[in-house]
Amino acid sequence: MSGLSIAQLAIFAVFSPPILYLIYRHRRRGFLGWGYLLAFCILRITGGGLSINSSSAGAQIISSIGLSPMLLSLDGILHEARIYRNPDLNKRVEYTFMGFFHVLIATAVAMVGVGAGGLAGSQPKPSDLTDIKVGMALLEASWVILVLWALWSLSDGNHHHHHHHHTVPTAQELQGSMLLYGVLVVLVIEEIQILYFLVAEYTQHADLNPTTGSLAVRAVLNFLPELIGTLILVFVGIQTRHVHEHGSRPKQEGHGYGYSSHRSGLV
Repeated sequence: MSGLSIAQLAIFAVFSPPILYLIYRHRRRGFLGWGYLLAFCILRITGGGLSINSSSAGAQIISSIGLSPMLLSLDGILHEARIYRNPDLNKRVEYTFMGFFHVLIATAVAMVGVGAGGLAGSQPKPSDLTDIKVGMALLEASWVILVLWALWSLSDGNHHHHHHHHTVPTAQELQGSMLLYGVLVVLVIEEIQILYFLVAEYTQHADLNPTTGSLAVRAVLNFLPELIGTLILVFVGIQTRHVHEHGSRPKQEGHGYGYSSHRSGLV
């Protein structure tokens, strides 16, 4: 019985109710981000439960694909932050990027899942390891793209304020910025875990195996980054739980998103 697996199961089970609350509080603009974070917790609970008594094939597959819902969660929370920081967002560009990012993650997950399933089966093939390596490389590429998009969002929001001569940000803009900064911090932390998985799959070193490797390595490079990242997101989510209740500046003509008065929705 693995103490780390028990801790993973218990801790992410504790995270789930607050995240359900955040899905409710952040409403439709935050549904994707916080919904994917809940999916991430459910995967971690499932993986922890499967690996308590044995390192089953199911636990190995879940461990391999577990990074994807966290990246999708960060993308969704970044989307929410962008909406609140800049009411003039171009919807076509926004949803095109989100669609592209989801396809990229889905491709990575499919390749990693198929490869992990093949390696855990009775007749593993060399192509199974190749699939995992390519899938992990795609996840790393997804991380890079998301970091660049978040940095662009930070710059774009600042440009928006200067362009419209805003000297005092609204409450929505301030809380949108808090969400954005939270995403950036967690992206840095999650890169530790992504690099760990990438190195583990490319080297196939026994001590680096995310399911059966060294306990110290798994705790420091896998468990702690995802724990700290989830904790930061939950903290930021709770701090911004009233973001939808604040009014914002009206949108400019010809742009995508707009807000009107208190508790208003998309125009």
